[in-house]
Amino acid sequence: MAELRFFARIALAALLAACGAPTAQQRANEAELDALAPLKQQYAGIVMGFDLRAKNTLIVSLDLQHYIEMDDDAVDALKRDALARWRSAWIAQHPHERGALHLRFIDFIGRRVADESTNV
Repeated sequence: MAELRFFARIALAALLAACGAPTAQQRANEAELDALAPLKQQYAGIVMGFDLRAKNTLIVSLDLQHYIEMDDDAVDALKRDALARWRSAWIAQHPHERGALHLRFIDFIGRRVADESTNV
């Protein structure tokens, strides 16, 4: 009986360790989000955060008030920078894969502000 409990504890510990380890997709997502962090610093007060949806969609949360105060050139630069950074990070994490990447900018309540996309 003591041996059965011992092996049950070992099996439970192994199961918990396996469940706690990040998957390859989770590691890739974290690396992509880390690559986007400088964008949040560059556009402080405007870019509030990021969320990956599926494998090919990135959500960028914006402070809408500061976003609408930007001039058109700055808005275009933000979109271009975000798309370029994510494209580069995505390619690094998904070598030899191809597809369309979608970038969606939303406000604080989830309303769509803008969309961008690119092919890789």
